[in-house]
Amino acid sequence: MTNNEQFELDKAQLKALATVIDAIINKTVPLLQPHELAARSTLRNLQQEIDDHNALDDSDLLDTLNQARIEIKYLCSIITDLRERLHHLQTENARLERLAANAI
Repeated sequence: MTNNEQFELDKAQLKALATVIDAIINKTVPLLQPHELAARSTLRNLQQEIDDHNALDDSDLLDTLNQARIEIKYLCSIITDLRERLHHLQTENARLERLAANAI
């Protein structure tokens, strides 16, 4: 590979990296919250345990593992919803504070 080819590859990689950085900065790419990262790991581990057992096995363990997966997903959705509501309330509070400051 010549230096010119290497330069073109580096240039293409930098362009791709710049595109990803722009998407993250402009918040067009959803970033995972800490609770989502932890939940993904736990959900993946639970699913592996479920898959490791016989799919035809109708044991209490599989029922419990499946129930745990459902509950973790439900709790994550509640946390996400509460974060969205908090953001909305903070935005509304800032708007009302600006209105009050302008009224004075």
